[in-house]
Amino acid sequence: MDRILILMDAPDYLMAHNAVQSARQNAAHPNALSFGFTLQEYPDEESNNTMASYGALFIPMAEGSIWAEMEQLWAGEEYVLMANPAMRFARGWDKALLRALRSCHSGQMLTCALTGLLPMAGDPLDAVYAVGADQFLHDGTLTFQRGMPMRYAAKPEAGPFLNPSFCFAPSGFFRALARGGDAPLFLRAFQEGWSLYTLHRPCIHLQWETPVEPVTVPAQCDADDAFFRRFGVSLDGRNLSPQSRRGLQRKDCNPPKRYPLRLSLSERWRRLCHWCSHLLTRPSKKVTPLCVTLVTPEMPEDTLVWLQQLAGLRNLPLMAYAPAQLKRQLVDFLPDVYDLKARHTMELPGQPMEAVLPLSRAALLCAARDRMLSPSHCIWVDPDCVRYPVFSEAFIDWEPICTDKIVIAMVNGQPDTTMFSVPERMVLPLANDLQARALALLTQRGQLPAEAELWATVIRENPDWFSLQVMPEPRQLFTCICKV
Repeated sequence: MDRILILMDAPDYLMAHNAVQSARQNAAHPNALSFGFTLQEYPDEESNNTMASYGALFIPMAEGSIWAEMEQLWAGEEYVLMANPAMRFARGWDKALLRALRSCHSGQMLTCALTGLLPMAGDPLDAVYAVGADQFLHDGTLTFQRGMPMRYAAKPEAGPFLNPSFCFAPSGFFRALARGGDAPLFLRAFQEGWSLYTLHRPCIHLQWETPVEPVTVPAQCDADDAFFRRFGVSLDGRNLSPQSRRGLQRKDCNPPKRYPLRLSLSERWRRLCHWCSHLLTRPSKKVTPLCVTLVTPEMPEDTLVWLQQLAGLRNLPLMAYAPAQLKRQLVDFLPDVYDLKARHTMELPGQPMEAVLPLSRAALLCAARDRMLSPSHCIWVDPDCVRYPVFSEAFIDWEPICTDKIVIAMVNGQPDTTMFSVPERMVLPLANDLQARALALLTQRGQLPAEAELWATVIRENPDWFSLQVMPEPRQLFTCICKV
């Protein structure tokens, strides 16, 4: 039986108690678990007795990180899980982690570690995200973001970065990094010859978000050339590759070519049930959406991959505007592509088309509406509004977002304009309102407003126009209409 040491840093034991109980109750082999804590204060008598009842070790008033204190809490366990109090564990999580770790490619010896950004409870995607790079700041600080979600991944995928609050590996990994100096953990792992993999299926969920803290990368790094060859990231030059922003080692981001058979059967059944339930619906009451997008030369190279996936989905009528030089790249998989003209954008005197494009989503919906005979709704979709694999035969149910109001997602109190739905009768009023307010702010300030500010103003002044869908992350409104 493989023993697992669960390490956790917490202000006090009570903060960690629910996570500990969840781990013990849902483990396939609870007797193989042991626990170690770094606490910011001495435990009270009740907490001390609770920890003693299952043999937990703890370091009160801890000054160093739990990674540095690992060996003081280790008692020879074969594996270590670096955990945090926000975690709640699924049944059989210990077997799932061991199985996933052993499926990683590591040669003759197991020199791999599992990591990733775990999903929140109730996350619409319910997928582990790779740890992606966000940007290098001027002082050498590297910030992180949610990378590619491991949706439909058959096994863990290699990547460059580590989430310090979730990591599962042989104990030798943690012992090596505890003695690794001041370099960031991901870099010490690379220098010690360990490979980092993103867990492909969630067996742990979070009750609250635990973002990856920024790290300072040394100005001179001995491993820079090797790290660049493997991940395309120049640590000395402060340059990030597209795959590092996704948190992956592989360069491509193509969706899987094969999906489980059960998906095909379940989606066909959903489509049949929907068709039967709407058999007697009058034509005037049926939802006939038109999706509109914009492609520009400045977009990242991954954008066309995600747009091609979007264009290949059934029951998703898609129209695109693009500069003339890009049309040839698009027409092979998206026939309805039209030249982008200045008349299609918001009309603001003295402003070039490039400046008003970010504010012109509703104006483009107006231009597109006139090309289709009476769509019931016009739906804006960014070309990369879905940055995860979607089953090509997925059933899309438009009714949750095609209502009598404008449906848009709100993320952290801000409107997410990567996708929104507008009833046909409201397309022109929305575009006119946005243009009038943008013109007023331009006249008042002498510069264009930010898109988020402009939309927030329109939503605040016209609350009866909108149905706001609260989402944990951007680009998740699509999950309301497509589950797979």
